[in-house]
Amino acid sequence: MSVSLRTIHEALVDAGLVTAVDGSLPAEVSLVTDDSRRVVMGALFVAVRGSTADGHDYLEAAERAGAAAAIVETSGRTTLPAIRVSDGRRAAAVAAAAFHGWPAKALRMLGVTGTSGKSTTVAMLRHLFDAPAGSSASIGTLGVVRGSAGADVSDIDGLTTPGPVELQGVLRQLAMAGVRTVSMEVSSHALAQQRVGTVSFDAAVYTNLSHEHLDYHKSMEAYLAAKARLTEMLAPNGVVVINADEPAWRDLPATPRRISFGMHTSADVSARDATFGPRGSRWTLVTPDAEAEVALPLLGDFNVMNALGAAATAWTLGIPTSMVAERLASVQQVPGRLERIWSRPTVLRDYAHKPDALARALDAVRPFVTSHKRIITVVGCGGDRDRAKRPVMGRIAQEKSDLVIITSDNPRTEDPESILDEMAAGMTGTAYERIEDRREAIARALRVADEEDVVVLAGKGHETYQIRGTTKYHFDEREIVQELMRGKEQGVTSEGRGA
Repeated sequence: MSVSLRTIHEALVDAGLVTAVDGSLPAEVSLVTDDSRRVVMGALFVAVRGSTADGHDYLEAAERAGAAAAIVETSGRTTLPAIRVSDGRRAAAVAAAAFHGWPAKALRMLGVTGTSGKSTTVAMLRHLFDAPAGSSASIGTLGVVRGSAGADVSDIDGLTTPGPVELQGVLRQLAMAGVRTVSMEVSSHALAQQRVGTVSFDAAVYTNLSHEHLDYHKSMEAYLAAKARLTEMLAPNGVVVINADEPAWRDLPATPRRISFGMHTSADVSARDATFGPRGSRWTLVTPDAEAEVALPLLGDFNVMNALGAAATAWTLGIPTSMVAERLASVQQVPGRLERIWSRPTVLRDYAHKPDALARALDAVRPFVTSHKRIITVVGCGGDRDRAKRPVMGRIAQEKSDLVIITSDNPRTEDPESILDEMAAGMTGTAYERIEDRREAIARALRVADEEDVVVLAGKGHETYQIRGTTKYHFDEREIVQELMRGKEQGVTSEGRGA
């Protein structure tokens, strides 16, 4: 595939980014990339200054690999013909969009932001809009997923929101495959780094806001400001969908179209008479024009809130209330989000790696644990991340569990024992255990669990790896639990007991 470089140059000019052109530009380029390792013959390399690396340092490598031209912020760093721009991040997004033919314009784009609930909400939106089959997709922490059944999953390097160049390639592939609606997680990092700068959203959904990513944003005010940028990316008739139970969103910029959802505050879309059980919840979905009964097969009141956010979005974009309710009843378990991976004892894995998410997960489980049975929580905190939340995570786990085993999550380049020290600083007494090796910690929890106990493995969720140092090691908690439980039950029939 080759595209006229003039087309890309004109798009950059129209965006007000071009400051100069150095050398004679080639007529066409075969690829746009901001990763020198992906350069092929005839590619256009975009030198982006990131938070940890400067793409200008890789111009020589890109030239050796066959790049035909570059986009740079600074002259004199390469002998390649170059388009100089004022903002490399923004230029990367514009150049990639132009190269791929502005694929977002052919799609209904639904952006979901907030601290928690993004993955579940985009999965619900994918399901609600997947009619006919395969016409919707989602992008986020769980990868690129197409259709209600969650088929065609592809990895996006573990990022909640792909980089600006990769995102445009993904959107083009989805559009060419017949997808018409894309729901995507939009992280605060992505908003601050302009990864979605060329996308116009038909809906911007705001879930909640709590302590997270302050190692990057430095303050809650800056974190909120990053989230608020999604309102600036609405399509001309786009709608903002707001959790009315979250006070922080009251300060969002005014927009022409806005709809609210909530359980505890007056809202346009709400849930009435909610009841909760070990397999999900039942409630009445109330929209501005109708009511319908919902049987949601996901645990906890927070999943009712996620469903309300998806329902409000779907309703305001034209899906009738009755159809929304009907499709919510067939939503599948979201991988790593209070996902049941074993029965008797019930073992749930959840991505809760921040205080608010951990509290919500454990609160969702508590009503289904009888007075003489226990919640056993295995939890850790990631290394090279926000340290302030570690004692808070320890305290919440201890307060909301009957037994806590603190252990490693992804320690990365930090000393795992030091991370546990910081978690333990928020805990009292000796009513917890400390086992740094996560597999051993899981084994200990399963050994002491009775059949009616609930074991919550918190922090890693859908992840199938653990990062120690700078190396990823295979670590799939579903596989580990199945192996350990089969070993525990050796010689005893396990028929009907695996999830």
